[in-house]
Amino acid sequence: VATILGVYLAGYVGFQRTLEYDSLVKARQQANLLTSLHSELKDNTERLRAYVPVLEETQQGKGIYGTWPRMHQFVWNASAQNQVLFDLPPQLLTDVQKFYENIGSMLNNDTAKEEFRRLTSSNAYSRNQFTEQFNAIVNTSETKLLPALQQAADTANDVVRDYSG
Repeated sequence: VATILGVYLAGYVGFQRTLEYDSLVKARQQANLLTSLHSELKDNTERLRAYVPVLEETQQGKGIYGTWPRMHQFVWNASAQNQVLFDLPPQLLTDVQKFYENIGSMLNNDTAKEEFRRLTSSNAYSRNQFTEQFNAIVNTSETKLLPALQQAADTANDVVRDYSG
């Protein structure tokens, strides 16, 4: 009986250790993904924020249309290949996906680019609408997405610290 009980307890402890290790690995992967995604989105948001004044000046006929900003999406695109992605908060994933989709469609809109090239009073309304929508998407990223990503990354890092410490 003692041998059977000893084997059972050893197996149980081994199983618990395996579960703890898997949880630590998963938390570490989540923390790394969230931190990287936050950094990439912050960089993209700063790049877009810096472009808002250019849009505003151009729409008022004061500035000169230049090259539109480009976003870096290495982490976002690579995260699609990572199974940990779906362990992240679903609303956060949806919001980040919506950000990239909305701003991407604006930046790739050839009609909008043409509107900013032709500085006539007839297209001032569409330039104004574009600028307002662009600014709203950047504001949402700054006020909602980035803090939510940071909070999720901090939570995942806390779990890693709890397991490690």
